[in-house]
Amino acid sequence: MECLSTILARNVRLVPERPLIITARETITYSEFDARTAKLANLLQVAGVGKGDRVALYLPSDTLMATGFWACQRLGAIPAPISAMFRHAELRKIFAQTGISAIIADSTTWSYFSQIRHEFKDLRFCLIDGSDEFADQMATASASFADVECDVHDIACLFFTSGTTGTPKGTAQPHFSITSTLRDMAVSHRNRFASETYVCAVPLFTNFGLNVTLNLCLYCGGTIVLHDRWDTQRVLGDIAKYKATYFGGTPTMYVYIVNEFDPIKHDLTSLRVCTTGGSPVPQPVIQRFEQMSGARVTQVYGSTETCGQNVMEPTLGVRKPGSAGLPVGSSRISIVDDNGQRLSAGQIGEVIIGGDCVAAGYWMDEAATAEAFSDDGWHSGDLGYLDDDGYLFIVDRKKDVIIAGGHNIYPLEIETLLYRHPEVAMCAVVGVPDESKGEVPVAAIVRTPKSCLDAASVDLYLRENLAAYKVPRAVHFIDEMPVEAAKIRKRDLIVAISKGTLEKYRRS
Repeated sequence: MECLSTILARNVRLVPERPLIITARETITYSEFDARTAKLANLLQVAGVGKGDRVALYLPSDTLMATGFWACQRLGAIPAPISAMFRHAELRKIFAQTGISAIIADSTTWSYFSQIRHEFKDLRFCLIDGSDEFADQMATASASFADVECDVHDIACLFFTSGTTGTPKGTAQPHFSITSTLRDMAVSHRNRFASETYVCAVPLFTNFGLNVTLNLCLYCGGTIVLHDRWDTQRVLGDIAKYKATYFGGTPTMYVYIVNEFDPIKHDLTSLRVCTTGGSPVPQPVIQRFEQMSGARVTQVYGSTETCGQNVMEPTLGVRKPGSAGLPVGSSRISIVDDNGQRLSAGQIGEVIIGGDCVAAGYWMDEAATAEAFSDDGWHSGDLGYLDDDGYLFIVDRKKDVIIAGGHNIYPLEIETLLYRHPEVAMCAVVGVPDESKGEVPVAAIVRTPKSCLDAASVDLYLRENLAAYKVPRAVHFIDEMPVEAAKIRKRDLIVAISKGTLEKYRRS
C-alpha cells in the first residue's frame, strides 16, 4: 500500500505535462504542481515544521489549499483543512484540540485569525498568501524536495466534522485508510488513467472535496476544474467547455442544476460518471438530471470517518431506486439495533461501516472515539437497512428522525414526495418543538420561478400520499435555503422557525 506522497511522485513521472488543476485564473500541470508543493514543503521545513506536526489550511477552495495539502504529505506533516467561513469560536476549538504548529491563510481569512493569533502560543509559523513576503519566499524557495518517508499507518490528514452536534471533531485519517479508499473508488468508478476530467465545486476543506474529488482525480492522473464557490451557470458552462467526464456533488447541487439547465445553452453529454452523496438525493431530481445528460447518476454513501465513498450503486448492473448500492472494495456494512445486535435483512437500524477505509478515530478525543468507533467499524448515526441482495437503503439520519406523539417520522420520506411536485425547487422538513407532541414536522419550501404554490395545496398534495401524522403541521415558503458546503443547514431552519425569524431567508 502506498503513502500519499508516492502517488504524486508516480504521476509526476508518468504524466508530467498533463494539466492537474484548472481554475478561472490558471492551469497547473503535474510537474508544476510538483514544484509548487516542493517550494512550500521547503518553507515549512525551514520554519521548523516536521513530521507529525499539524498545519492548518485556513483557505478558500483554491490552488493553495491543494498545494498546502500535498506539501504536507511530502513533509510528513498533518494538514488540517479549515473552512474559510469559520470564525473565532470554531477556530479556538480546533486549535485548542489540535495543537497546530503552523497556519497557511490568505488575506481574507487572516483578517479574522490575526485578531486571536496571540492566544495560540504553540503556533510557530504563519504564511499569508497575497503578502509580498509569501510571494518572495515562494519565488526563492527550491523547487526540489526529498520527500519524508512515512508509514502507511501514520496520520495523513485531519478533517473536521461536526455531524449534528455543532462541535468540530478532527477525524484522523491514516495513509492506509485514504489510499485504500482511493483504490476502491477508482475501481468502482471504472476510472481510466490520465483520461478523466473532473469538475469540482465541492469545498476543498471537506473530505468530499479533497479526498473524493481532488485526491481521487490525482490518484488516477486526471484533470480537475476547480471552483472556489458554487455558481450553477459556471458549473454548467465548464462541464461543456472542458468536456468533463465526472461530476460529483451534493443533492442540493443537482437540484440547482436541474432547475437552471437550458438545453439550448448547456451540454452535459460529455459526462460519463456522476455521483451524489452527503444525503440521499430525491429520485425525481436524479431522473431529470439523467434525461438532461444521458449519464447515469450514481448514489454513493460514505463519510469523513471512512475517508470517502464506501457504498455505491453499480455503474453497470442492477440498480435499485432509492438504494445507495453495494459496499465497494474492502468496505462492509452491518445494521444494528440500539443494543448493538445485528439485524436481519429488511430491518431498520443504525448503519456501521467497517473495512480498510475506517479512520483512526477523533484526534485527542478518546470519549468521542470510543462512542463512534468499535471493532465493527464506524457507527454512522444513520438509519438504514439491507435488502436480501445486500443493497443498502438509507432511511434518515438517526438524529433527524422526528418523534411526534410516539410516531417516528422520517423527513427524507416527506422531502422525496415534495420533490416530485413540479413547483417545488428545494425543500427541507425539520422537527420543531411542540408542547403536546414533543416535536412536529414543519416544511420549508423554495418554489420554482413563477410558481403560485400555497400551503393549502401542499397540505392537500401530501395528505393524498401520506398518513396524516406525517404531514407537516406548517409549510413555510422562503426564497433561499441556509446552505453550508452545499448542504442544507437544518439546525438553522429549526432555530429560525422556532424564533419566527424566517424573514432572513426571504428577499421581500
